[in-house]
Order: sequence, then C-alpha cells, then structure tokens
Amino acid sequence: MRSGLCAQLGFKAETTVGTAVTVDRFLPVNSFTPTLAKSEVVAEGVRGCATTPYTDDSVVVGRAATAQMNVDVRSKSFGPLLRQILGAVSGPTVVTAPIYRQIHTPGDLTGKALTVQVGLPESYSATVNPFTYKGGKVTNATFSCARGGTLKLALDLDFWDEDTATALAVDTYPTGWEIFSWAGFTATIGGTPATATGRTTIAGGTAIKGLRGISLPFALGLATDRVFAGAGGIKSEQIENAMRSYTGELDVEFADRAQLHTLFSAHTTTALQFTFTGKVDLGTGQFPVLRITYPQTKLLTGSPGLSGPDIIAGNTTFRAYADPAETHPAVQIEYESADATL
Repeated sequence: MRSGLCAQLGFKAETTVGTAVTVDRFLPVNSFTPTLAKSEVVAEGVRGCATTPYTDDSVVVGRAATAQMNVDVRSKSFGPLLRQILGAVSGPTVVTAPIYRQIHTPGDLTGKALTVQVGLPESYSATVNPFTYKGGKVTNATFSCARGGTLKLALDLDFWDEDTATALAVDTYPTGWEIFSWAGFTATIGGTPATATGRTTIAGGTAIKGLRGISLPFALGLATDRVFAGAGGIKSEQIENAMRSYTGELDVEFADRAQLHTLFSAHTTTALQFTFTGKVDLGTGQFPVLRITYPQTKLLTGSPGLSGPDIIAGNTTFRAYADPAETHPAVQIEYESADATL
C-alpha cells in the first residue's frame, strides 16, 4: 500500500542519551508529526553589485528535531513511556498473577531518552522509508479522555537529530492487550492519602458528579538548546531548568456546588484520582488498570456560568503540588498490566 495504512512507529529507551538504539517496541499510532530544523547562516558580504547571496554563502551550523505523537493508551507496553514522563519507577511487581504493578513517580530525568523510528510509505513506490530520531526527551505529555472516547496520550518530543540511513525495524505487536476507555473510567475527589512502601492510595474519596471528560497535562521544563563547540551543531542532553507543572481540566456540569466550587473558592487542598480499568479479565478477576493519583491539589478555576437554557457548566482546572512533609509524591501513575518487565 502507498499510504499511511502501512506506516509504523517503534521506540526504545537509550542506554546513553543521544546514542541511537534499534527500536523493538511498537505501538499503533494515531499521528506522529516530526519537524527537522536546520540552523542556517547566510553570509551577506558585498561582492561587486551582487544583490542576492550565492549558494556558497549558505552554511548549516546545527540540526535538531521535534515531534508530536498521539496514541491510544493500552494495557501493555506503555511502561517505558510513563518512565520518560515522570522519571522514577518501581516494579513491575506481581499483584496477583498475571497482573504486575508499576508505580511511576517524579524522579530524575537525567540519562533517560528514547530512540523513535517512524516508517512512512511513499505514494509512488510504496517503499516504507525509515526516519530515526535519537536523544528523544518528553517535554510535554497530556492524558485525555472525552465522554464516550478512549484514553489518549499526546507527547511533545525533543530530539537531537534525524537520520534516514538506519534500516527499518521489523514491527511486532503484543497480543491480548486492550485500549483503556470511557467504559472503565472512574474519578474521585477528596479522601485521605496514605503512602506506604512507595505506593500512594486514597481512602474515602467520592465520585466526581457530572464529569464529562478530563485533560491532564504534564509540563517538563527542559533546556533544549544546549549546543556547544565541538559537537558539530548537535545538542547535548536536555536537562531540567524549570519547575515541573502537573495540571488538569475537568469538563463537568455544575452538579454539586460543595464538591468543586466550594473547594475552589476556599483554596482548599484536596486529592484527585482518575482510574481506567480494562474490560478483559486476565484471570481470576484480574483486570489491567491505569491510575493517576494527585494526593494534594488546589482548584484554580471553577466558577459556573449561565449561557442559556442548557445545563450549566462548572468546568474546573487544578494544579498538583508537592507535599510539604515530603510523604506523598506530587503525582503517581500506577500501571497494572501483564507486562512482567518494563
């Protein structure tokens, strides 16, 4: 075939940041839009009535690439991406066979990067061309789920360089996985967080009333312009140079003033938890789960507004904060799947 039907996307965590590895994990991808940026310098010294620079006046002094990637979150193979987003992981440890739990929390992003390869078919020849990107860091990640939809993950990626010489890897995909979706989505607010043996749980949270969708951005402040002499115009490792921001937006009806608006108005600290549970029983009542927990948040906006006879909206935004007692993480992602290894 000569279209995106034959495209593929694979990735693998690098051992050394910026040293490409052969990708060996593949995901069905909704979109992947890379941009190769060449830093060109044009000399404009005058030469005998010339009004336009010549071709030998142009030189490329640097290269880098970025990409936006969007996928449906599935019940296998997502552990390495979650580690790139937050930085620290414990597990996988067996819960009840065949379910293994990974616990992802904020940690050092230094030394963590991805090689990503996308295969793009030519429309005339049907040749699938490989484009390989090394030194990839996540700069922004957003989990989102709209009413009646699937859980999606959008990533902004920053790479050192692109090459087209690396051979196209043979794509293989897991079996027995499923997409997390609205059908298995629950959300709670409030309750009491407790952290023990590296895992945070929330006791006594109540279901968020009238919730129609969520968007949960993770913004990672990285210096992406670290280009130094002797590197041929290729950047060095992107390192953190700003506070991380874990925020969210709740698309919600104005269903219960006390549940959201009262907390917003009083600037009260509260816990939020979003859980996606799979529908396929992996054995003895064991289902895959992805759970995002914010032990301490502040609601930032949440004023309801009248715009006619329709149901009043009470859309609310929040930000997660670190625990002053350093007991709980600012955010935790639990991934319970059949993956026995990361």
